[in-house]
Amino acid sequence: MHSRCLLSPVIACLLAFISPPASAQVRQSFTIDASFPGGNILVNKIEGETVTLGPDQRDSVVPWFYWYYRVTGAGGKRLTFVLGRDNLGARGPAVSLDAGRTWNWLGGQAVTDGAFTFQFPVKADDVRFSVGMPYLRANLDACLARHRDNPFLHLEVLTKTRKDRDVPVVRIADPKGMSRYAVAITGRHHCCEMMASYALEGLVEGALADDPAGRWLRANVDFLFAPFMDTDGAEDGDQGKNRAPFDHNRDYAGDPPRYPEVAALKKRLPEWSAGRPLLFLDLHDPALRTDIHETVHFLEPEERDMAARMDKLCTALEREQQGPILYRKAHNLRFGAGYNTHIARPSPLSAGWARSLPNTLLGCTVEIAYANAAGCEVNAHSARELGRDIAVAFMHFLREEHATAVGK
Repeated sequence: MHSRCLLSPVIACLLAFISPPASAQVRQSFTIDASFPGGNILVNKIEGETVTLGPDQRDSVVPWFYWYYRVTGAGGKRLTFVLGRDNLGARGPAVSLDAGRTWNWLGGQAVTDGAFTFQFPVKADDVRFSVGMPYLRANLDACLARHRDNPFLHLEVLTKTRKDRDVPVVRIADPKGMSRYAVAITGRHHCCEMMASYALEGLVEGALADDPAGRWLRANVDFLFAPFMDTDGAEDGDQGKNRAPFDHNRDYAGDPPRYPEVAALKKRLPEWSAGRPLLFLDLHDPALRTDIHETVHFLEPEERDMAARMDKLCTALEREQQGPILYRKAHNLRFGAGYNTHIARPSPLSAGWARSLPNTLLGCTVEIAYANAAGCEVNAHSARELGRDIAVAFMHFLREEHATAVGK
């Protein structure tokens, strides 16, 4: 049982020559920069111990809220950072005192009028702040290293990015033969949506677990995980959402697709699934605030048979969940409600494209809140546990589907 509910380059500038956005060298006892994987910040103004900054939007056509920066040389100081209410989530900023290895929320009570103040520990030489808890290729590699001797685990390369990075694919499959079902999980179509990556990691570990669900899944399911569908964006620290002229999750109607990751997945998925019943889940994070965005919710498909199957999967998740994040089917977004509305055909979205494949049982999107899900804290641990819960729900759903098919 698990417990329940719980830059862009270096940015600096001489105080006498600040002009927004700043991009020159800061001659102060502390430095603010984003020159590391996933980094993103623009410094607009420094006045004494108050720093005004904001997200680097780059090529996003709609303002978005991803930011991640490092402060060095501020040990013992008390600094105030002004980012604006729209760029801070329900639990305030995430803070790391160990160079981004572990993270904690500073807390919503620490935010006033879109700003927060932080007292730097005396010996803190590298303190990082972010809108969420960043997850990069190094995090995935650390996860896989813990299971490197598992014969069911296979790391492959989907394709190369435009910047010549490898796009990883994680396979969990019985090396002795072809399994009955194919399950594909994608993430980071919008590269800033990092909290969903922890859930994907939990799904990986759930499928590898030495427990009844893990053993059943490995015996019956061939898993394909594509953790970074916008690999360059995740490593470069882009927003990704609403990227011009369109983002990775709006590239599936193109022929050929604009992005090499999407083109490769569209080719790989039908070949790999090879006609087997396919379950496709695309993981996202929603916007920062409003009631629906502070929940875990599935987006109901338009197709009635798919909607009925999604309801079965969600029933199993609600019934079997053990982790800290409380999921309720009532939070799901029905088709036609809110932002889950009719789109063009063929669908430009990954889940819509997956539903067009003749062997797909279910293709849908799940949104995992950045920080607050129905009052429960979303963090690296709780999001992983949600992923493990979803893996258990897969087992129950596929068993029921099998029983239904046999009974026909």
